[in-house]
Amino acid sequence: MSEHDDRKEPRTAVEEVLREVEEAERRAGEDPAGRRRHRGEAGEAVTPNTEAQEESRGD
Repeated sequence: MSEHDDRKEPRTAVEEVLREVEEAERRAGEDPAGRRRHRGEAGEAVTPNTEAQEESRGD
């Protein structure tokens, strides 16, 4: 939680999660250059090694 947040403590876990989401949204809105919004599709995490694939075909 933020140091300068003067609201009451959350009574339930749901309230705590909602507060965290609201806080994250505020932080993201403070610095537009700091946002990490990616548009489009993600690439493959692992680049296939075609040479290794060809070598393993006989195995």
